Amino acid sequence: MSRRGCDSQDVQLNTAATKNSAAAGVFLIASLFFNSAIGGGGPVQPAIAYDDFASDTVSKTVQMMNAARGDSAKTLVVEEEIAQIITEGKGVGGAQNYAGIQLERGEVADEDTTIYNPGLKLLTESEKRALVDSTIANRKAGLASNTWTPDNEDGYDFIKTRLDPLHMTELQGYLGILPFYSALVYLAALAVQQTARSLFPVAYIVGALALFVPFGVLVAAGP
Repeated sequence: MSRRGCDSQDVQLNTAATKNSAAAGVFLIASLFFNSAIGGGGPVQPAIAYDDFASDTVSKTVQMMNAARGDSAKTLVVEEEIAQIITEGKGVGGAQNYAGIQLERGEVADEDTTIYNPGLKLLTESEKRALVDSTIANRKAGLASNTWTPDNEDGYDFIKTRLDPLHMTELQGYLGILPFYSALVYLAALAVQQTARSLFPVAYIVGALALFVPFGVLVAAGP
């Protein structure tokens, strides 16, 4: 074989290796970027005592929701209370005080906010989590005792979609392990690149599916 032919083969091999390395790099960067975008980077902190930082209204509502487990009528009443907190800022709006300015129910700084959901801005993330967790626990108890009604489900859907629109309740466990899991997937793809380069495109697709499919599965399965 001529020297020119050998050089041509070397160039082709180097080009293929460069492409594979670039693809692997893109795979890693995409994984790391996605982790950062969704808040990955460490285990999600477990739920703690909500009473330490929840308003009186939220604490009482959570207690009412817990006490209503297995009772569809009482559950519906509490769901309506939570809906009013979301849509009107009931209780949480009036509890906020800044330098003597009292925010009335349904109002924020003298602005009528009944046309949207002021509670979503007034509630803290921990308060939202407390309300969602208690509602989910109530739903599970109602389904287990066969006392859960379509009206209860409608109330649950309203609360869940507004207080947890990104499905963090379902995803928090997976997000906690995602940085480590994505690193393992990347190393597996890198091993395929080094040992069986012809299979790397397939390994790349499989790795991407391994990272992203669990999101859909967990959301579809529900809390």
